[in-house]
Amino acid sequence: MSALWGATAVELKWLDDYIALIETGTFSAAAERRHVSQPAFSRRIQMLEAWLGVTLIDRARKPLQFTPVATGNQAAFRGLVSRIYEFRAALRSEALDSTGITIAAQHTLAAAYLPAFLARLQRLMPDQSFRIRSEDRSDSVALLMRGQAEILITYETAQMGCGIPAPMAMRQVLGADELVLVGCPDLHASLSGLREGSAVPMLCYPPESFFGQVVRVAAMPELMRRHEVAVRCVSAFALGLREQALFGHGAAWLPASLIADDLKRGRLLPLQNLGRPVPMDIVVYIAVLAGARGADLAARFESMRDQPAPG
Repeated sequence: MSALWGATAVELKWLDDYIALIETGTFSAAAERRHVSQPAFSRRIQMLEAWLGVTLIDRARKPLQFTPVATGNQAAFRGLVSRIYEFRAALRSEALDSTGITIAAQHTLAAAYLPAFLARLQRLMPDQSFRIRSEDRSDSVALLMRGQAEILITYETAQMGCGIPAPMAMRQVLGADELVLVGCPDLHASLSGLREGSAVPMLCYPPESFFGQVVRVAAMPELMRRHEVAVRCVSAFALGLREQALFGHGAAWLPASLIADDLKRGRLLPLQNLGRPVPMDIVVYIAVLAGARGADLAARFESMRDQPAPG
């Protein structure tokens, strides 16, 4: 049974890939939307074709051409995907405990942002109880996708969205944050006049983590063109790297929301000569659920749009 369900999840991903290809019209644009490389995306379309037993793409013609059977059934593909998500939403609505709402949040947001957001929710739902799941980004997204959470609070950048299909959840940008390169006062003083080519002691995220990917794409290349990077510590947890930075063990890109008080008190100082801030959006996803419970949650979400974001 587990193997069957695993295969079904993969096939639903293939269908989402194919819908993206229909809507964008090119493999490169569809792959970018689905946050995978173009070769990986092409393989997934081929696997969908193998699973269906039909050819969807006429690969002998350029630019992209769909086969007649694909063109004639595009509306059916869209309808199938919508029905799958509607059915999934109905099951989730029945299965979730009606007395509580589960909120999944990235670790950093759970510590720095969620308390104000939760207060906002409690004003909208004074009789509602909440359960908090603090996870890394991929796991928190998976909780919403698997129907184990109804609300997701996460970071996104222009290059790194969550890839949550619109039929599954409503999306709203709540606010902005940024990763700021900082160090303690002593380190700041020692690095303020750093010559090009000199080593910078760094506290880093694992390359496969969300913050690690964001920094690697948007910030590290510029730093590494001018300086040698000496990695002193690697941790997936921004809270842990903050503690290391406070003790002077190295410089780190940390969310501004997490270190706002440290910056205000001068315990950490921006290293603007070494790296510019990396902007991020703080985003909420509200699961689309069936029935009265889903309608109520959607109505609360609309009310949230009209309220000021938490500070």
